[in-house]
Amino acid sequence: MEQNENTRQQRETYEKLLFRRDKVEKEATEYKLSFIAEFGELLTERFRRKISCIEKKKIIAFCQAAVNQGHRVDVEKMNRYIDAVMKEYREELDELISAHKLCSETTPISENDYLTVKRIYRKIAKKIHPDLHPGYENNPELAEHWTAVMNAYHCNDLRALERLDIQTDVILRDLGEKVDETVIPDIEQKTAELEAEIERITTTDPYLYKLILEDQKQISEYKEHLREEIEEYINYERRLTEIIRLLIKGGAQFTWET
Repeated sequence: MEQNENTRQQRETYEKLLFRRDKVEKEATEYKLSFIAEFGELLTERFRRKISCIEKKKIIAFCQAAVNQGHRVDVEKMNRYIDAVMKEYREELDELISAHKLCSETTPISENDYLTVKRIYRKIAKKIHPDLHPGYENNPELAEHWTAVMNAYHCNDLRALERLDIQTDVILRDLGEKVDETVIPDIEQKTAELEAEIERITTTDPYLYKLILEDQKQISEYKEHLREEIEEYINYERRLTEIIRLLIKGGAQFTWET
């Protein structure tokens, strides 16, 4: 009897930590989205200037290599090289621009809807959370369904969660599954791992963005910091452009986007 009570208490502790972990992960996502909404325009401009400087440094390296070998700069070859090495940076910039646009257009949900999202998520999680029900992650249909649940939860998509709640019971019934408290192997180790994960999430970015977002003075100071960095990149870009002009021989012409 005592052993059963200990097992029950261990499971309750583990379950609470699971929900706590998912909650702080969700909060971290929300802080990140709020951070992008607040600072996205400046973050985008800073990154735009940064990759422009990176591009010009790579152009300088390409041109310097040609000069050192006594060759004229092959502009067409250089452009192909620059396009290839800058592809990842440009994709990251596009993602940042898209994220800022999305965050700026997102309408916050009401407090009542927020609580409903949390309640429905917990209801579904008790039934199919892969950590509470070992083996469910090996079922492709349940694994895909759980991913949809987590996405809806992180996005505060109440309508999607309401639909997924109904679908959960349908899927379990069709699979002939009976939801019960399955034995969780190595529960003590998993509990310790959850505690460590919660500590990591709550002591690193993006969770710590809240320290800036909750303080209007820090918001103003961080915006000023971003503006100063942008100005530094602009000045650095000008110096790099002048170096390129000195390196280019043979009348090659370049037009820089600003």
